[in-house]
Amino acid sequence: MENKNQKYNLPVISAEVYNLTPDRYELRQGTLPDAPPCPFGHRFKWIGFDKREMKYVRVTKSVFKKMIALKDETEVSQYEKYFEENKENQ
Repeated sequence: MENKNQKYNLPVISAEVYNLTPDRYELRQGTLPDAPPCPFGHRFKWIGFDKREMKYVRVTKSVFKKMIALKDETEVSQYEKYFEENKENQ
């Protein structure tokens, strides 16, 4: 499905588009050197990135919430794994 919506010169990824291939998109920190600036002269805290097209995208609020929840879940799992491994080594 081709996405024709744009906002601030970035493609907008809706939940419908995201749900087709969620692994295609990730959140990146807006402070990265190659991240686009906010149209109001600031930096985004988080910005979407399309790993297939290798370009930044805007995501809708519902997609952002899903991506943040997934990021939190992944980080918690990594910390739990780290602590379990270190507990065994003590």
